[in-house]
Amino acid sequence: MSFEQVRHEAFEGYPHTHLFTTSEPAGSVVFRTDAMQQVLCSPRGGQLVKDVLSGKATSDVLPLAIREFACAENSGLPESAGGSARTGLHDVQTLCLVPTMDCQLRCGYCRITQEQGRQKGLRLSPQDACDAIDRVLGVVPPGTKRTLVFFGGEPLLGPETVFAAIAHVRRGTEADNTSIMLQTNGVAIDASTAAFLAANDVLVYLSLDGVAEVHDRQRKLAGGGSSYERSVAGYRNAKEHGCCMAISATATKQTADRFASSFDEMIGELLPDKCGVVTHLHPLATGRSPHQCSAADSARLQIATYLAAREKGIYHQQMCEKVGPFVSGNWRRYACAGCGGKAVIAPDGKAGICEYNAGDGRSFVPLQEFSPDTVSDFLSWAARSPLDTGECMHCPALPICGGGCAYDSQVVMGDPLTFDPWLCEANIKIIHWLMQDLLSHLQDRLNGADFHEVTPEERALTLGNIPLNRALAPMPSIAEFREVPKAGTCTPVTE
Repeated sequence: MSFEQVRHEAFEGYPHTHLFTTSEPAGSVVFRTDAMQQVLCSPRGGQLVKDVLSGKATSDVLPLAIREFACAENSGLPESAGGSARTGLHDVQTLCLVPTMDCQLRCGYCRITQEQGRQKGLRLSPQDACDAIDRVLGVVPPGTKRTLVFFGGEPLLGPETVFAAIAHVRRGTEADNTSIMLQTNGVAIDASTAAFLAANDVLVYLSLDGVAEVHDRQRKLAGGGSSYERSVAGYRNAKEHGCCMAISATATKQTADRFASSFDEMIGELLPDKCGVVTHLHPLATGRSPHQCSAADSARLQIATYLAAREKGIYHQQMCEKVGPFVSGNWRRYACAGCGGKAVIAPDGKAGICEYNAGDGRSFVPLQEFSPDTVSDFLSWAARSPLDTGECMHCPALPICGGGCAYDSQVVMGDPLTFDPWLCEANIKIIHWLMQDLLSHLQDRLNGADFHEVTPEERALTLGNIPLNRALAPMPSIAEFREVPKAGTCTPVTE
């Protein structure tokens, strides 16, 4: 299946009504982005809808239910879709600790190790980490789900800080409401570290770009040479001790030729609980990363790896953060956790909202001063959502987009509140494919009729056996999904 086979049409006067037509399988999907609903159409039904929306036919050629769905006046988005921006520290439910920006690897595309700025060589102390947990997660309303993330560099180069922070959370009154995630290259995960992480229910998110031949193209040890075997050894240590495991693979121009097949082989061998595919690389200070794929290649790789993960029932982070809201009928307000409710503690102990700004100190302040009033980006970034942006209202990818990364826009576009057209293009291609995938699963529902209203249960077919649960999508500010209904059937709409 390919997004190139999908033709998309929008219609003046109907900013939230989109018609997607494919030749294989033959048919169309009408998608209302404000209602998060779809109607499948036979080729004849799709042409009828197109004729009505383009003014070539009167609406009475359509069944009443379809007419009311496709031709309704612009109702705008529900208030709940665009009215939940953070306003204070109580809205910050994700804390990211950066023990160090140093790393044992020198990945060619890594922005962190190349631009550490004032953080170079520093280590976050255990006391500062625990103070940050109390200062930030301690003011989240009791009973609210929250997340502690360790990021780097390589966090396990500061093991005392990592262990102390994890123990501090697990001793706290909100331990059962707190997910902990460690983003790591795996090199430092020995048996004792793995045992500690497993005992404290830490999701280990390990960076591995594919099989050895692909992984080692970009991910070299600092002294040169392959990092693959050492990373895989760390992965196996953690998995054997019972950790919930995730693999994050980064695709670049240098690995795009082999990436999809390598990814399929890798997850088939290692069988993680969760996987992720990074195609939108964080830029360098000089602008867009020279390693980043085109938007079209990004969409192809995301779709291909999603299909590989779906076949195996493995949660795919980047795609599930789009497909999940589509299935549940929610809207994705943010893609950037820095907009949606995250605080970051840099190695020097200062606090901000974006780990990529820690190097130059933008919007970072002493921890005790961290507040919406002192962090200049806190409230402005909270308004950075396609759901609050007029020019995004006509976009077919509106419900699944989230707007991308504010830091990336800051560097590439010169303004953190401006959306990157690269991401817009990639998301539009993905929504094209998603409509084709939906139609391919449900084509038999037409059963000789021209129209069929898609149920939430039927939308779940686009997930296959992939689970959506908080243990695998722990950041509630950007990836909280309702329980997904089981796939089912529905009677086709008739005259």
